[in-house]
Amino acid sequence: MTEPLASPSRRVVLVDDDGVCLAMLSSRLRKRGFDVCAYGDPREAMRQLPLDLPAAVITDLRMPHMSGLEVVQEVKHQLGANAPPVLVVSATDEEAMLEEAFRLGATDYLLKPVNEAELGAKLERALRPRKVAQFTPIPDRVGPWALLECIGRGGTACVFTAVRDGDPTVRALKVVWPHLVGSTETLLRFRREIDTLCGLTHPRLVRFVESGRHEDCFYYVMDFLPGGSVRQRVRRAGPQPVEAALRLVEQVGEALEHLHAAGLVHRDVKPGNVFYDADGGHVLGDFGLARRLSDRGITLSREFIGTPLYLAPEVFRSPEFDESVDLYSLGVSAFEVLLGRPPMADDDSMALIGRILDGDFPRPRDLLPDLPPAVLALLERLLAAPDVRPREAAEVVALARDARRSL
Repeated sequence: MTEPLASPSRRVVLVDDDGVCLAMLSSRLRKRGFDVCAYGDPREAMRQLPLDLPAAVITDLRMPHMSGLEVVQEVKHQLGANAPPVLVVSATDEEAMLEEAFRLGATDYLLKPVNEAELGAKLERALRPRKVAQFTPIPDRVGPWALLECIGRGGTACVFTAVRDGDPTVRALKVVWPHLVGSTETLLRFRREIDTLCGLTHPRLVRFVESGRHEDCFYYVMDFLPGGSVRQRVRRAGPQPVEAALRLVEQVGEALEHLHAAGLVHRDVKPGNVFYDADGGHVLGDFGLARRLSDRGITLSREFIGTPLYLAPEVFRSPEFDESVDLYSLGVSAFEVLLGRPPMADDDSMALIGRILDGDFPRPRDLLPDLPPAVLALLERLLAAPDVRPREAAEVVALARDARRSL
């Protein structure tokens, strides 16, 4: 007798180059009533994807020929709006790769050795009909604050210039998109950002004013920095003088010295997060990804840990890294200021990460051979491996000051 075809709603494409793991996961899924299409070669899995039309895809992250991150991208590319949920499997808690998988559209993750109960629970949850949040616009007023102009927006929040009733001082107000307030993780991350910011006081760190909630609007207020960001200036004016790059390293280094002394790592130092105050000085902002060094239990989300171009190679290899990753990011930022453009094209994040891990990051002396020796030496130390890179921000500040005096 011919067996009936399994329902497509229970069909799972399983991709893993490890034959033992592939067989084990296939067996466990079939025991739970799933129709499994198992592939040891991710390229073949993607060729068959339009025919399999699975309800879900489970893929290993590290495979030859095609990574799990590329599988996530390809599933979304081929099937578009009808793309099924994708779960990624990792041998270790590789936080940076998992965060990138979520950013690309992965639904959940599993760690090897895969627990059968966890596998079943996460897969069943991924297959539940997803409720799409109804978009709600941000109102013109949030509590006592009148919103003036949107000056920045992201996936979870928007930043406006704003004034408080009875006070003409212009501030910056960051508010979570109202349609996302049902996400516990979004609100927890926003709360963590507020807690981080309100506990810091330094002239090189953006100053916290207040926080609150008005109906479905969760917000906090900080000083408005009218000079814009370093990124905006570089895009507008091109390469900056050596003096400007050294001033960036020195002043943001002072901010990081204070931050690291408080046990925090910023994790997202880049030209777009460094602003100019009224006197032309640099102020470090955006603490949405900051974490305490003592905190090993980071909640994974669809946000990537920082922007790949500015991340030290060790961030992609292990969740265990120290505050020197901020100093590496500062070095990349100074390199960009001097070049007038990013040191590497960053439109393909997977290719970019691969080049960083392969040690293919451009050397300052190759792209900027005419820099003063002291400046080249500073950049190359900031961009060096962890055992050569400065360990403390205070040392970086001193090196930048010495380099300025040598000009």
